[in-house]
Amino acid sequence: MKRDSVKIGVIGLGTVGGGVVSALRRNRAEVRARCGVDVEVSRVADLDRSRLQGIRLPDRSLTQDYKDVLNDPDVRVVVELVGGTGVARKVVLGALGAGKHVVTANKALLASSWAEIFALAHKNGRGVGFEASVMAGVPIIHTLEVGLAGNKIRSIHGILNGTSNFVLTRMDNRGVEMDRAIEEARKRGLCEADHSLDTEGHDAQQKLSILASIALGKWLPPDDIAREGIGHVEKQDLSEAREQYGYALRPLAIYKNIGGRIEARVHPTFIALDHPLAGIENEFNAALIQADTAGPVTIAGKGAGEKPAASGVISDIISLARAISERGDQGIVVPRPPDGRRIRITPLAEVESKYYLRFSVVDRPGVLSFISGALGKHGVSIATCHQRGRSESGTVSIFMTTHHARDGALRKALAAIDRRAAIVKRSTVAIRIEE
Repeated sequence: MKRDSVKIGVIGLGTVGGGVVSALRRNRAEVRARCGVDVEVSRVADLDRSRLQGIRLPDRSLTQDYKDVLNDPDVRVVVELVGGTGVARKVVLGALGAGKHVVTANKALLASSWAEIFALAHKNGRGVGFEASVMAGVPIIHTLEVGLAGNKIRSIHGILNGTSNFVLTRMDNRGVEMDRAIEEARKRGLCEADHSLDTEGHDAQQKLSILASIALGKWLPPDDIAREGIGHVEKQDLSEAREQYGYALRPLAIYKNIGGRIEARVHPTFIALDHPLAGIENEFNAALIQADTAGPVTIAGKGAGEKPAASGVISDIISLARAISERGDQGIVVPRPPDGRRIRITPLAEVESKYYLRFSVVDRPGVLSFISGALGKHGVSIATCHQRGRSESGTVSIFMTTHHARDGALRKALAAIDRRAAIVKRSTVAIRIEE
């Protein structure tokens, strides 16, 4: 029997949660037109009483105890926007255990508890919407789960963290050092006081875990994904690579499935200026998906902020409400049971790539011969070499690019080079190049 309304409960009234409630109320007619049913926010929960009062719902709809929402028999869909992996985990598992559908934007929770959440959802026949967990309002989850459902995903190259992308493009376009770019990002509300979750790659690592788990059909834990931040990058690396080699630097999350050989890694990466992701700047996100049947698919948009995230959450709410209205709980697309087999990720030491290298060395004869000899000893072949002038201080930068080399071999070579303190004055910078 077709329903006239679907009642939802929202837990967590921060910027995204408040935005979701406001948008659903403001666009009530549009929402009904799209899903054929009224979506009614019937219960909201938050520890902050002032946030509850700011929602302007009847007092009976407000609570400081999330369990009141889970125990409400009229609530069909629970929207978890608490964040973190503590209370949020109790909310999501509790809602699924109570027979309710779930919508969440919580990338950290999904990445860490993927198997547990989807096993319970499958067991109880309940849906889980998580579009906003990756790239906010950009429908990357729907693209992988529905649009490319008949494809084998060969690779994903994603700019999944807007803060890191903002910092790198500001350094490139404005010629500023990283500290200044980070401060500008902070003033724009793009990062917290502690920016390490973004700039050290943790955020992108969690998001790649979600995308790779969808692509593989089994859970890829975030800790199995190699991670490297952008902290070692300097503005001279960006200007040198652009001017000499025609490269732009982007913070890439990379997944590859090459005949069952899986690579998963997050790190700053040089790409050609005509690459589809090179034009994605500032806080924008994008993903280039290589599918076996559809071919290359690029999707891009604003990947952070209250409105984009709220848009992603609302899209999941509408999808669930439409299915409930038309066919009841039997109409919900229930997640498949997670495949419990362990995924073998290719160790980073075995991954091959081209590299950009910057050596900070003393300015004297024989140094270049020493460096090339150490690289050659470990099987690393030099493609280009460039030194920018001479130095009055006695220290110069030598820039190189390599042919394809194994990461492990390169690291051994650089360790041997950097141990020569009489020659090398700073740790060598190595940045991967993707073609």
